[in-house]
Amino acid sequence: MAGMTKLGKYLIRRELGKGAMGVVYEGFDPVIERTVAIKTILPAQLSSGEMPDVMQRFKREAQAAGRLNHPGIVAVYDYGEVVAENDHTMVAAPAADGKADAGQRVAFIAMEYVKGRELKDFFEANERFPLKEVERIMVEMLDALDHAHSKGVTHRDMKPANLILLADGKVKVADFGIARIETSELTQAGTVMGTPSYMSPEQFMGQTVDGRSDLFSCGVILYQFLTGEKPFTGTTTTIMYKVLREEPLPPSTLNLGLPPAWDAVVNRAIAKNPADRFQTAKEFSDAIKAAVANQGSSVRLPSGGDETVVNMNRPALAPQSFMPQPAPRQPARAPTPVPVAASPSRPAPAQEPLAEPVMAAQSAKSMPTGLLVGGGVGLLVVGAAVAFFVGGKGGGSANPPALNPSVSAAPAPATPPVATAVPAPALVAPSAPTVVLAAAASAEPPPEPGTMVISALGLVDPKDPKFKGDANAAQNEARADASRQLIDKALALYIDRGSLNKNYGVIEQKLLSQSGTFIKSVIHEGAPISGKDGLIETETRAVIKMRDVQRSLNQLSKEERIDFIRNNGDPKVSITMSIANADTSQALPPARSVLAENVLKERIKTFGFRVWSVEGEAPTGPKAQVADFAIQGQAKVKQLSMKLQASGLTVTKTVLTSWTIKAIDKSNGEEIYLNTVLPKGQSWATEEQALMDIGKAMGDEFSKNFFLQHFNFGTKRTNLNINGLPDKQTATMLLRELRGMRQVLDVQMLADTGKFQLQLAEGNASNILQETVFKPLNAKLGMACFALAGSSGDDVSVTFAPACAELAVRAKFESAPPAGLYDAPDSRGKSLLRASRTT
Repeated sequence: MAGMTKLGKYLIRRELGKGAMGVVYEGFDPVIERTVAIKTILPAQLSSGEMPDVMQRFKREAQAAGRLNHPGIVAVYDYGEVVAENDHTMVAAPAADGKADAGQRVAFIAMEYVKGRELKDFFEANERFPLKEVERIMVEMLDALDHAHSKGVTHRDMKPANLILLADGKVKVADFGIARIETSELTQAGTVMGTPSYMSPEQFMGQTVDGRSDLFSCGVILYQFLTGEKPFTGTTTTIMYKVLREEPLPPSTLNLGLPPAWDAVVNRAIAKNPADRFQTAKEFSDAIKAAVANQGSSVRLPSGGDETVVNMNRPALAPQSFMPQPAPRQPARAPTPVPVAASPSRPAPAQEPLAEPVMAAQSAKSMPTGLLVGGGVGLLVVGAAVAFFVGGKGGGSANPPALNPSVSAAPAPATPPVATAVPAPALVAPSAPTVVLAAAASAEPPPEPGTMVISALGLVDPKDPKFKGDANAAQNEARADASRQLIDKALALYIDRGSLNKNYGVIEQKLLSQSGTFIKSVIHEGAPISGKDGLIETETRAVIKMRDVQRSLNQLSKEERIDFIRNNGDPKVSITMSIANADTSQALPPARSVLAENVLKERIKTFGFRVWSVEGEAPTGPKAQVADFAIQGQAKVKQLSMKLQASGLTVTKTVLTSWTIKAIDKSNGEEIYLNTVLPKGQSWATEEQALMDIGKAMGDEFSKNFFLQHFNFGTKRTNLNINGLPDKQTATMLLRELRGMRQVLDVQMLADTGKFQLQLAEGNASNILQETVFKPLNAKLGMACFALAGSSGDDVSVTFAPACAELAVRAKFESAPPAGLYDAPDSRGKSLLRASRTT
């Protein structure tokens, strides 16, 4: 459609946007002299199986919006189908009688041309809105929806990207592309459609929706306005779990300047059960007007994209159980009790999970591509494992537990007996990190090559003068510190602890401050919470691009001329050295020089590394491995003969004309080193002496640090079994401690008490845990509470001393700062430890 000048009766002025299935143009209607936006869809871009459904939905968008007439809704003027008359003009298509080639057809919608800015753009720019503006925008949006609902149209994809703010501030609701018309046969129960972060429980369940689903989405948008955060975040599966089973923190907890009356409005808007929500958009609008009691408060806005999800075929996962949650740690500000719409079916708030459920991925080939509309939002197909959340076989019940008052949480497994003669007392006013037990953490798919899952704990002192008493600023810094600690843990794999701490200032400035560039995706981010140690903390779990961390570290080392002391890895290096005739480039017999290889191998062995067989020579079988690095060298030589006149003898010398050497990272095939040398004036009396010297020269090209700069240090999964923990609260407080340990790359709880799965650097797990985990923990508690009991393979057993089950000892888990700070660099650890002690 390049060079298009006319589409039906409309003149084409310019292209506004392009997607996989069509183009959006600015057009002009010459009959009534009106500028329009024209959204097109190209059937030729669709498979034969996709085309009927997508075309029906596209036409239904026109039908849905076309029956609406409201100043707050983008108006639709026309729908049509055209075919190409020539390269620049398309004319009205004949009826679908088979005479027109479907590949030449173009369907289009002509709609109101709106000049404005998506609310999503405001959010991503972190722009602030006074409460009066929040009220006005929400009321206008809800007024538009009230009109749509009165006409029997449910939008089904309300989100910031579909709300356009005009130059005068007025609101326009756009994109009824997946709207449901009450009389339509196209949207039935069992179809999951919408944008995950804004979808209602009934949408996730594939149930028939009505206007109350739109009101749920508007409640999510209101939550964003008020707190700067989405109430439900994470992967699609995680969001689904939270929407169905959890209650987010009240808005006044995250925005300390927010009048608490807003909590009741939001809680009712995003109630799990549609019957507990506002029943009409006007009712929601009236509640917002009544809640505006403080005109002066402004709120921070977040960033992040939103994708529309359309799921026509939902595969179910094997059911897994989610255990009851422990009591949460004390939030940064205790929420003010507010009245919420009374209902006996309203579920009790659940806590935020840390162990992420994993959703079965569909083949990318089965995902129909999306239509770019306005801000570039596409339609994607993903699996929605609803049965995963409701339990049962083959799909579960019709209602999720959050919607069905008869469904209760699964009971916790029995707590093992405590090794003490006196029952351990419960902690007073317990507070611990929120957690969902990972009943099948091993089912989580391995990260992509070059990446690693790492979890960390961010900590800040809220009384630090730089925050000027601003609680939001302190909470944001806690999140930022959590991101920095993710990269700190990644760097600790490569750099010796002392060297890392010594150079922490430049590392913090050059690498940790850019932590976002190394994070591939965030699996989980907890809400900031205040502890009894006086610190605000937040936990983060993310996929880290380890190769990028490594490369940036190497570059930093060169730029700053820092000789980092690398950790002692054990890379395996293979060596091949070939000899070729300098004139013909043909290999000289023997093709490989074992002599030169052996000299180079001896050089590598002095680094403490192992030399490894080249591929083809490596042992076969289940234990067969390949080298981490392959050194490949080639020397080109000439044989020069000269006859001595005095004696008549012929003397032969070996002359080296050039040699090339390269190193290859076998994990990804990357050539990490290449060098060619053209020596001058070098010759040897014997070929043997030449080959030995060549091997030495090539060995000089490498150092121990060279391999450590490129070596991808391995990790190992370790099962930690702690016997004697008195209760689940102690276990969850220990989980928090483990997340804050630099040497513990990742950790998940596998049972309610005492069983954890850790990701550690390769090495002796018992030694690592003893020195970097339990030694500082014992120092924190002031007693030898943790003692190694033995290890076998990947399992490490530890005992928790009975005397440490006493309340006075266990209370230190909360009242004292995390033990991981004892190992932190001075610039971070000392200030936080000092702040905690003065609390």
